[in-house]
Amino acid sequence: MVTDGRTAAALVPAHIAHEHPIVTRDYSLFTLAIHDMANAMAGWLDDQADGATIFGPSRFGKSSAVNHWLQRLLSERHGGFVPMVVWSHIDSGTAQSVGRFYANLLLASQHPLAHAVRSPLDRQHMLIERWMAMAAQGRGRFLVLVIDEAQAMTQREWIWLVELHSTLERQRIRLCVFSVASLQFFDEPVGMALSGGAHVAARFMLLSKPFHGVRNAQELAYVMTGYDNTCWPAGSDISYTAGLAPKAWAAGHRMASQADALFKAMTNELPERYAGPIDFPMKTVVHACRHVLLRLAGGAVWEDVTSPESWQAIVAESGHKPLMAIVSAAAPKLRPKVTG
Repeated sequence: MVTDGRTAAALVPAHIAHEHPIVTRDYSLFTLAIHDMANAMAGWLDDQADGATIFGPSRFGKSSAVNHWLQRLLSERHGGFVPMVVWSHIDSGTAQSVGRFYANLLLASQHPLAHAVRSPLDRQHMLIERWMAMAAQGRGRFLVLVIDEAQAMTQREWIWLVELHSTLERQRIRLCVFSVASLQFFDEPVGMALSGGAHVAARFMLLSKPFHGVRNAQELAYVMTGYDNTCWPAGSDISYTAGLAPKAWAAGHRMASQADALFKAMTNELPERYAGPIDFPMKTVVHACRHVLLRLAGGAVWEDVTSPESWQAIVAESGHKPLMAIVSAAAPKLRPKVTG
């Protein structure tokens, strides 16, 4: 290996706490896409829809929206607590048996006996009892099941879910199934119907809404304001920007002021013959802002690290171009089938 004799400095400075959210990436910035998703789901709840789908490209922030924001936003919109189970299908994997299927849902429901050895029928009874108790915590007899990475669901699992849905209906419990999926889920209703699962598609897949990314510099500025307003440690008045770049903060610099520069860098890094929308992933935004903040924490000068050339280099190293090539390839699917 050829080297110039210099050792690259670590991105995370030694004096920065390793549990800082910017270091661990354990945080979520509020976006207009999250607002739109919550509004759509709230409307579907109002309409008592059995199911609906949020779909969009990978790495746009769908899972973060579900894990960090959805329950609170739906509860605020609903005017009371919304009982919700979030099932990450990619974490649990495909169930090869109905017993495993119920076990996965028990685990997602945080049932204390989720890992206990039980018959499939016993697990079904445990799940029904758990969900009835959760439904009673809300203002109505209903429960929301959010299936994250729903594109990985098999037809057999969907059929088991229909049976569970029907069982709850007989108990006068309304189960609302919201699927959050990648773009490949776009064709799922037709494929499901053609393979004998029309009843599944009719119950859970008639309504859908796309999950968008950051579409203009104004939206990006709104998102990046989160770095200037979100505080850590919790309960303090020290924002991410102020804590990691105190000199720049004291000089009046703010991350939100860099929205135009970052948006231009992401635009410049689009692949050739890009055919998709101007709609950028949160993955790139978070990667770029993290690098800038940590470099500032390490002593970099604001004007240097936020120059157009610096933003361009950071975006180029983030995997932005190949990710947007994937978005471009799926561009025809970015228009929703049915609005709701």
